[in-house]
This record gives sequence, structure tokens and C-alpha cells, in this order.
Amino acid sequence: MAKLISVETALKAIEQAGAPTATIKVKLAQLNGHVLAKDALAKTTLPPLDASAMDGYAIRLDARHKQGSKFTLIGQSPAGAPFQGHVGTDETVRIFTGGAIPDGANHVIMQENIEADGQTITLSAPISKASHIRKAGIDFKKDQIIVKAGTRLYAYGIALLAAANYGEALVYRRPKIALIANGDELVEPGHNIPTGAVVSSNPYGLAPLLKEWGADIIFAGISRDDPEAIKAQIATCSDADILVPVGGASVGDHDYMRPVFAELGYGKIFEKVAVKPGKPVWFGKLSGQYVLGLPGNPASALVTAHVFLKPLIENLTQSKSRNKTIPARTTEPIKAATWRAEYIRAAAHVDAMGLVHVTPIPRQDSSLLTPFLVANCFLVRAPDTPAANTGDMVEILLIKELG
Repeated sequence: MAKLISVETALKAIEQAGAPTATIKVKLAQLNGHVLAKDALAKTTLPPLDASAMDGYAIRLDARHKQGSKFTLIGQSPAGAPFQGHVGTDETVRIFTGGAIPDGANHVIMQENIEADGQTITLSAPISKASHIRKAGIDFKKDQIIVKAGTRLYAYGIALLAAANYGEALVYRRPKIALIANGDELVEPGHNIPTGAVVSSNPYGLAPLLKEWGADIIFAGISRDDPEAIKAQIATCSDADILVPVGGASVGDHDYMRPVFAELGYGKIFEKVAVKPGKPVWFGKLSGQYVLGLPGNPASALVTAHVFLKPLIENLTQSKSRNKTIPARTTEPIKAATWRAEYIRAAAHVDAMGLVHVTPIPRQDSSLLTPFLVANCFLVRAPDTPAANTGDMVEILLIKELG
């Protein structure tokens, strides 16, 4: 029997085995979810010049001016069409939000605080201390690093690149992951379920997670419990970076998945990890492809995907984000951990004081999916951790937003 390795040892092996995917240039509209491959330096300054923060009147303010002061209107400065002249003493230019501050002006009077009579503008309220001017470069300056390499790009990072005049960016190619289901008992969702059959739900639960983590998905379908059928299924996934067999990794008479991979030249890096749930997880390489086998039980597959598959994707894409636990206070007693690391499905929330509390989901069987609807974290217990009392601090790994 293979010796079980620790979660830490398995993660170290994944980190050492993974090599970055190739870098490619991707247009802004397709950047979502990609990881930036090099620091992005701003190609422009934002704002590019001093600009008005509101609609109003640009003036050259000095100590004489106060409520009741009068100015002569000499022009206007809408956004995109700067006033070309110079603002002198007791002169003003009508200006609009985003409009360039004219030469000579140093203050913008809100339009609500003036009275207009033809070309004469009178201050009808005390002068604000705020100048209402956005200085050039207050957001960023040309050649400044605005997004660092290793950042996974979503709406805000992409908006920043666009504002910095990027039409495309250099990113790591999203790895392709082939989800390989196996078992005579499996049927696709939406079909009649014969007696003794089970719906193949794992690929449809894993795929959205893998896409969120930065991968593209290949649905390889279901292979029968037959070595030749499994070989044929693997052959259809030749362009995948990562093969993820789900199930078929036990030692029963009809579990052929690992033997078939071994026959094809699979090089084992590890198999069987001291983790609960998910002990049968296995990892290695087949030619240039990574192979990460997950258990067939739904909860085990989802937990081990978070613990092992997500770090592999992040390693291949050089993402700076990593699985990190945060402290939380347990709302009930927790039993002492076994000799395996435990990932207990749990629900965490933040109280009015900003403290995080966590409650284990009552049912933890590895075949159950319903607990994941209410769980937003794993309560992580290192091997042989002593029992915890209500109110004790524990570590949690978030899998959804903290409510």
C-alpha cells in the first residue's frame, strides 16, 4: 500500500512540477480571467492635464475675491475642447466636468454659486476652500506600474489597462483542463436513470470553479469501466494541459483508471494524501500533460479541487493569488482531528463587531452535495489538532464570499 503523504508535501510537489504556460497577447474584450505576464506600465497620464471636477466657472482666485465679486466671462472649456486663451484677473471661463483648466486659472466655482447677467458672473456664495480641480496624474502617471505581473484580470484591472491606453495585454495562456468521468454506473444529466445508475454531476460542478480559477474546460464525457474505452477517452484529450480523471482510482476489480495511465507511460509524482475527504487523490505526468486524479465522491472531488487543482492552475498561470486561511471563532465544539488533515464544510459570517464566526455543516459525508449550498468555507484542521471548544479560534479557507 502506498504511503500517504501530507497535504503540504503534495502541494510542494505540485509547485515544483508545474511550469508556466506560454505567454500570449489578448485583446481587452477577451482579457477577463487571464493572468498578466509582465508589469503593465501606463502609456499615458490620467488625468492627462488639470481638469475640472464639476460644472462651473474657472477663475484666477486671489485674496481680494469674496462673495459678491464679479468676473467677466471670456469663453468656455468643455471636456475635449480646451479653452485656448489665458484667464486674467477678474476673468472667468465656463467649464464643464472633465474640461481642461485654462492657463491662468486656479479655482473652479460651482455653477450653483454664481449669478449670471450676460457676460458678467457674480459670486453668490462664500468661496469654497476646495479648488474643485483634479490635478494631472492623480490617478496614475505615464510609465508608472499600474497592474503587476501575476494579477488575475477582472473588471477593475481591465478598466485600468484600458484607461492607460492598452488595447491588448501580455498574459499567460489559460490552461486547458479535460474532465474525464469514468464508471459503468454513470449517466449524463437529463437522461433516464436505470436502476443502479448514478448521474454524472462532478464535471458540471467542477467546470465553473475551474473557469473561475483561470482554466478552459474540455468535457471528455464518460468512459465505461473498460481499459480500451478509457484509452480512447484519453486520446481525445491530446490538446489538454491537465487531465483530470474523476473516480476510478480505488483498488476494486473494475477500477481501471490508474492502471491504464500507467500502461500509457504515466509518471507518478504522488498518490494518496493524508486528507479528509479526498485520500485517493493522485498526481503525475503523461508525456507533456499533467494528470491530477480526483475521487469520485462529489464532496471529495470538490474539496480536493480546491486544495490541489486550484494551486496547480495558479502555478501554471503564475497567479499571485493563493489558498490562504483566515482565523475564525467556532460557534460550537469541534472534535479532535484525526491523523489526516480535515477540510470540514462550514458556514462563516461576520458579526457587527467585524469578527468572523464559523459553524460546521452538520452532515459531512463525502457523497453529499447539498451542504455546499450553505457552506462558504472549509474549516481546516491540521492532523492531530486537539479538540476545540465553543469560542476557540480555528482556521478557515473561504470558497465563497464571506457573508
